[in-house]
Amino acid sequence: MLNVRHLQIFRIVMKTGSVTAAGRILYISQPAVTKALRLLEDALGLTLFHRLGGRLVSTPEAEALLPEVERLFGNLESVEQIATEIRHGLRGRLTIAASSTIAISALAHAIGRFYKDHSLVSVDVRALPTRHVVEYVNTNQADIGVLDVPAPSSSLQEESFCHAEVVCVMRGDHPFAARSMLTPEDLAGQLLVSFGDDTLTNWHLREAFHSRGTTLDLSFATNSTITACSIVSEVNGIALVDPFSLLSGAFPQLVARRFEPMIAVEPRFLFANRPRSLIVAQFVEQVKETAKNMEERLRGMIG
Repeated sequence: MLNVRHLQIFRIVMKTGSVTAAGRILYISQPAVTKALRLLEDALGLTLFHRLGGRLVSTPEAEALLPEVERLFGNLESVEQIATEIRHGLRGRLTIAASSTIAISALAHAIGRFYKDHSLVSVDVRALPTRHVVEYVNTNQADIGVLDVPAPSSSLQEESFCHAEVVCVMRGDHPFAARSMLTPEDLAGQLLVSFGDDTLTNWHLREAFHSRGTTLDLSFATNSTITACSIVSEVNGIALVDPFSLLSGAFPQLVARRFEPMIAVEPRFLFANRPRSLIVAQFVEQVKETAKNMEERLRGMIG
């Protein structure tokens, strides 16, 4: 088998034309250089150098071999460069499984900022239902999961990164848009849109309405904040949802008003119980920074 070190010595000798100069560059003795060249010739079955008048002269076979050796060391240098970029979190792949609402708001903004310093990182974002997000992280199909509700799994690590609340979303021309806050009593008899009975948010809403002596009566139920916003845009109703979709700018005609009693929404990361890459750690910090700005924007949007 060829010895890469011997090939390196051959390459330097060819460049300098001198065993002495090659030894000086490589910090090895002249006899060590000569021995390495002889071992390389034996391994290849080729004569690479002749000595003429005390001077080392390369053979045509050595000249023919040199371009391939240069290509080899070019590839090795490329591997070293890539390894350095990976070591510093500048190159690699990041797969994120997220609920669609978070994917178009916090994650989209964070990815845009992350890309500026990590253009060699390939990012794959999968917008999925909650149970599929959990499945992707549990089965190592995703490096990070992002949800806006607690994960229905005790085997994953969770870490909150943002604080928000359920809001009343409606068109700017809705009669209630002039108010700064709405209660279950205000919403009784209104055209309401929110999440279905199988969701945690629906349960909290039903409890909130019950505590005020009224009943949550939905005209439309969905599992998507984006869909809820689209529906109220058409029917001029009120959606009881998280506010993140409004950050995307996709619904400029809609406004958000505070809902009392307050129902907290806390987006969170999901991690499998395994070591995290440097890229994951850097992206998490970027999302946290983006979330701070997002919270400020949300406070300004909610009347």
